[in-house]
Amino acid sequence: MKWNFLSSIGLALFIGACSGSSKPDVPAKNVLKEGLWKMEMSLVDGKTLPFQFDLKEENGSFKMQIFNAEEVIEVTEIEQINDSLFVQLPIFESVFNLKIESDSTLSGVWINYYQSADYSIPVAAKWGKSSRFSNIKSSFSEDFGGNYKVTFSPNSENQSNAIGLFEQEGNSVTGTFATETGDYRHLAGNVSGKKLLLSTFDGSHAFLFEAEQTDSGLVGVFYSGTHWKESWIAQKNDSVELRNPNELTFIKEGYTGLEFRFPNANGDSVSLADYRFENKAIIVQIMGSWCPNCLDETRYLSALYDKYNKEGLEVIALAFERTRTEEKAFENLAKLKEKTGANYTFLLGGATREDKAAEKLPMLNHIMSYPTAIFIDKNKKVRRIHTGFYGPCTGKFYTDFVKETEGLVKEMLSE
Repeated sequence: MKWNFLSSIGLALFIGACSGSSKPDVPAKNVLKEGLWKMEMSLVDGKTLPFQFDLKEENGSFKMQIFNAEEVIEVTEIEQINDSLFVQLPIFESVFNLKIESDSTLSGVWINYYQSADYSIPVAAKWGKSSRFSNIKSSFSEDFGGNYKVTFSPNSENQSNAIGLFEQEGNSVTGTFATETGDYRHLAGNVSGKKLLLSTFDGSHAFLFEAEQTDSGLVGVFYSGTHWKESWIAQKNDSVELRNPNELTFIKEGYTGLEFRFPNANGDSVSLADYRFENKAIIVQIMGSWCPNCLDETRYLSALYDKYNKEGLEVIALAFERTRTEEKAFENLAKLKEKTGANYTFLLGGATREDKAAEKLPMLNHIMSYPTAIFIDKNKKVRRIHTGFYGPCTGKFYTDFVKETEGLVKEMLSE
């Protein structure tokens, strides 16, 4: 997006000015090596969050693929100006401002505008194949695969529960953490002796997990960017469960159901009471384009809508954005729809952080998570409210949700 590139150009000029040379050694355009690179983000406590990406040049332009386990993020908005590279991440409002140090070395910052315009993390990238984490032993002594009962911030007021889902092959590990509000998406990393290292970068979140195998289980630390750090512990437990996500959010006493009226991108005011939704089975998705779990759910609901819309299924997204203007909020939603192919209705519940979903939807006891899905039958009766979303990285959690959801949709459509 142009405003990001313009701000990036200013940073590039600043970097060039600081070099102290009137004629810096500027590489020729498109000289960067193609193939696999590794980016390292500098967090607090001297910690480094790595991820890998593939860089290619096509018709004078760069394309990037970011890898997180099975997830591949396609990045096409990349601009080179002299010795600087500006990378706009897809969907999310964040950018890389990079200086080309050589054909195999980049340095610069990642800016996450969801946090603030000055929230930046130093980064450095090098070309060449290597393991996700550095200094990994060729052999391993511990098996970290399996399901774990996880406690974040144990013995504190912020304590919360999760399930660790890890798969290990050699010294490579993939997996995620399933919580009562969603999952930590696609994590990838390595084992080194008794140490577990996992990371992910999706353009919105930069997560790093470290843990040590002890006699009592895993003891670790979780880092989110440079703004959050918390401890966690875990024990292997194949039967661990969390609270039922269908029982966490409900319609409060005194209300008969869900009601709302919000604008779409054309400025039209849309309500559940509109004629177009009569005699329809409806899924209302409370979400935001800034939310990676919402991205996963949008992809799923898009496929579900395309499959059952002709039979009478409607999906309505109520978006609560984190922008400064309604214009920017609708721009972000349009980008999300384009990237996911979602053809269902998107409405703007709120454009800024000050617009609270719980205040706009007072009939709900709370909004515990983005996303939250509300299933409404043809008589406008709320049949189920599902808090959070378990994406494809959660394995059986995801397949069970898909089976359960499709069963409910078929039931509502047949009534």
